[in-house]
Amino acid sequence: MATQRHPPTTRHIRARLRIRHLELLLVLDEVRSFHKAGARMGMTQPAASKLLQEIEEMFGVQLFLRSRRGITPTAFGVALLRKAALLLSDLDSARDEIESLTQGATGRIRVGVLQVAIPVLLPRAFARLQADFPRVSLLLQEGTNESMLAALAKGELDCVLGRVSEESLPDAILWEVLYQEPVCIAARHGHPLSRLKRITPAMLAQHAWIMPPKGAPLRPTIERYFREQGVTPPVAAIDSVSVLANVMLMRDTDLLAAMPLAVAQHYAEMNLLTILSARPDWTLPPVGIATRADVPASPVLEAFRATLFATASELDAQRPARRH
Repeated sequence: MATQRHPPTTRHIRARLRIRHLELLLVLDEVRSFHKAGARMGMTQPAASKLLQEIEEMFGVQLFLRSRRGITPTAFGVALLRKAALLLSDLDSARDEIESLTQGATGRIRVGVLQVAIPVLLPRAFARLQADFPRVSLLLQEGTNESMLAALAKGELDCVLGRVSEESLPDAILWEVLYQEPVCIAARHGHPLSRLKRITPAMLAQHAWIMPPKGAPLRPTIERYFREQGVTPPVAAIDSVSVLANVMLMRDTDLLAAMPLAVAQHYAEMNLLTILSARPDWTLPPVGIATRADVPASPVLEAFRATLFATASELDAQRPARRH
């Protein structure tokens, strides 16, 4: 491949670059073979090789190393692959938004949701959004922090709702806090502790608990609380972060669980559980919204963001004062 003495100009690349070049890069990275990539894209192996040569000449660097065992991306290739994935994802997003417009909507928002946002924040925010923008639609995707933030960074999602550690976020992700939320202790209706106005740590420790898994932020907080009270921490009968599973398990057992207050109030209103009078001073990382810092928000995403902040303010106003 011929080398260039000077870095290629943006004008030079824009004049020659085609979507087909970017698609080939992603397919090559996936299959690591010119023959398989050509078959995937409906072209011959020589044609795929020529297409890669064109894009390498555009950028003036080698993007893939060829060997008998196949091909692997160089450091230059890895850098360009990330941008190619973002560009194609943004193009898909634009297509979806245009399709939504042609069907009478005003936009579509791809939202990654972590469990804490599902019972209360998301339904209330969407109801408010629908009242003001009835033709906006949401595409929801649930998963772990890692998978949702990775999808956001790749441009596969427009935002992520939930709790994350700000220290672990890359610079390309903008994190905004919606609200801080206290933690309460929940149990089934009719639980032996449900009618008591004064519940000691020793009473709590006598019952088995559904605990956050080891490594979750709340687990050491709970265990430290009991030790500081001179009580052996309760038995963790189940390790779980699934709110719905925890509610179903508590409904038919005497298990206790720590739960975000707004979430517990939601299920208490449905008569699925009771919030105990004991209220240790436990907190969780704040609930917030993550978006891509390197991409301007669309009008519909800005509308959704404003709706989330308004809903969060409502939740704060409805939250009772903390009892010690």
